[in-house]
Amino acid sequence: MEKNEDIISLDRAKQTLETYLHGKGLRCTPERNAILEAVFVREGNFTPDMILEEMTERHNFRVSRATVYNNLAIFEQAGLVNRVLHDGKIRYTPGWHENCNVSLVCTSCGRTTEIQNKRIDRLVHEMKLPRFQMTGYSLQVFGLCSKCRQARKRKLKNLENKRNKNKNIGYGKD
Repeated sequence: MEKNEDIISLDRAKQTLETYLHGKGLRCTPERNAILEAVFVREGNFTPDMILEEMTERHNFRVSRATVYNNLAIFEQAGLVNRVLHDGKIRYTPGWHENCNVSLVCTSCGRTTEIQNKRIDRLVHEMKLPRFQMTGYSLQVFGLCSKCRQARKRKLKNLENKRNKNKNIGYGKD
């Protein structure tokens, strides 16, 4: 995920979570804070199992799978993460201020880059939505990231070179 001042910082996320939890009569536990930190230090999208693995292996902090899933649901309700569907799997991305985001999703490696586009934001907010009050939006744009695009170009070039080499030594003839 690219660094951008519009992305919610970890400190701001903690404040938002504390306010949300207080309003719902829930406690701010060390487990909840550790999961939130694991979410906001990641780049791109993630699965609950990735967070669970990171908590256990990197932070030596044991939490149950249910705790991770339950807290991600709370984070989503608080506007701190967005749930996205990628290749038929539910993944999450750290949320944006005002719960509005545009995600560029690489269909090859799955890398997600969050961007903010004022033109898209303006268009979405100007939409007339009868009998519906918008609270945010999430737009996913699918394609190839620069790394995967370059890798694909190299692969195609190598295949072309092999074909040309085979033709030159007589394999491509009828």
